[in-house]
Amino acid sequence: MTTFLTRRRLLQAAGGITLVAAGGAVWRAHDRGVFVKPSGAPYDPWTLWNAPEYEGTPIALVAAGILASNPHNTQPWVFRIGADRIDLLADTSRDLGSFDPCLREMHIGLGCAIENMALAAPANGYAVAIEPAEGSLLDIERGGMVRAATLRLSKANATTDPLYDAIPHRHTNRYPYERERGFPEDLLRSFVAMPADGNVALSLFTEGKEYEALGAAIVQATKEIVADHEMIEDSHAWFRDGPRDMARERSGLELDTAGLSPALLTAAKFLPALPAEQSHGTWLGQTRDTHVPTAALLGMISVRDRYDRPQALAAGRLWQRLHLEASAAGVAMHPLNQPVETIDRERQTDREAASEARLANIVKNPGWQPTFCFRGGYPTREAIASARRSVEEVIQKT
Repeated sequence: MTTFLTRRRLLQAAGGITLVAAGGAVWRAHDRGVFVKPSGAPYDPWTLWNAPEYEGTPIALVAAGILASNPHNTQPWVFRIGADRIDLLADTSRDLGSFDPCLREMHIGLGCAIENMALAAPANGYAVAIEPAEGSLLDIERGGMVRAATLRLSKANATTDPLYDAIPHRHTNRYPYERERGFPEDLLRSFVAMPADGNVALSLFTEGKEYEALGAAIVQATKEIVADHEMIEDSHAWFRDGPRDMARERSGLELDTAGLSPALLTAAKFLPALPAEQSHGTWLGQTRDTHVPTAALLGMISVRDRYDRPQALAAGRLWQRLHLEASAAGVAMHPLNQPVETIDRERQTDREAASEARLANIVKNPGWQPTFCFRGGYPTREAIASARRSVEEVIQKT
């Protein structure tokens, strides 16, 4: 989710900044982190991920795993560590409610963590065998810990994948992209050739009818989400209002990663947090006016069965690998998964499957079900790191 300020709101903020200058602007600027880049404990995992004290231990894999992409930065994971195994648990209490009613996006995020851990294994002297939990996402009960996968570890000398070094450089970039520069052909070929699970397929569009149709589907789905009060409230619950909130929660969304220009970001930090309706309404504006039209690439990841647990993890592993490869090449990526979020919502509320039909017209193969949509391109600004809970907060030792 991205918060966007109109010119009128910016002018109001500028007036407010002038007004409070005589009586507390310095305090508010400090309290809200107005003129500084986020730092401190919530961001330390990005620099401590390969700390010497972790090297050669299963904790090193966890330190890489927690830097993975995940929905709304909910970080829905717990890692149960044994001598030769790591059980990855889905913490279903860290869900998005009606935004992810089947925990599909949660499991895609867990798949992203698995990919980072698999990349970290050889660098720490391990071979890893991954055993995903079987079954359907539709059968999972919310509220507790559910095993998503087990990583079996054995000592081995193996070659480290070059993408391992990209792990701390991968960040979601919500800024405008330079569409006129196009998408690099060599990276596009690398994406197409990327190995993936046999139940996962990748569709990439840089122009043409499919590109236009997917962009339109993303905008239409965003409109439908903004009109759904329950969805935007469930999404808004994960927004953190300033450094104090983030220091306490170390998860969720914040203004600094929202893709705002420096002037708008400064103004937004001085203003009180926007209510859900307004912030999501302006998110629609940014999706329609910036995210979709500046994308040099629009893509989809599809699976055979959208609600199959192993396939959701496999889709996440592919997304993480795509994002890491793009990051290594200096190319930005950004999930735009609204069309699949509305598919889940239509299923939950027994509504007509309009979103499903829109994406089916793009895939044109009934054997594949889209589960993840995204954009890519050269960024106009570099993205910064989002907050993370520490390794110590997310591990259990057996």
